[in-house]
Amino acid sequence: MRRFSVILMLSLLLFSGCNIEQNQNQNIIGYEYLSKDAVIPDEVNQWLIGAETSKDEIIHSLGSEEGIMYVYAKGHKKAKVSYINENIEGKQYQNLKVTLLKGNSNDTVFVKISYDSDLCCDTEILDATENEDEFYAERR
Repeated sequence: MRRFSVILMLSLLLFSGCNIEQNQNQNIIGYEYLSKDAVIPDEVNQWLIGAETSKDEIIHSLGSEEGIMYVYAKGHKKAKVSYINENIEGKQYQNLKVTLLKGNSNDTVFVKISYDSDLCCDTEILDATENEDEFYAERR
């Protein structure tokens, strides 16, 4: 019985350590949807005007200052942002991934992404999907 108790305690300690690391990763990035009427810096406003007048349904992004990024896309209705920590051939890479869900031609998405620039990001990945199941799969 004593051995079982020790194994149980060690297991709980291990699992709680993993949860702390996950909580710390959640604070590395954050994002918010913005309206086109939001108060934004002049540089961002000029960029947004150019993105809005573009005829293409492409994803536009702007890194405006350390730890801040804006994304605007026509023909998309939702966005999600994730932090990806990868180990490739023994080297650690921290990536910021923005995934957009395609909508109809009248839909637009405008988001402001904030991240801890000391911890993130080596690369910014912009991705889009039409598949709602795929888009929401990672959140479940």
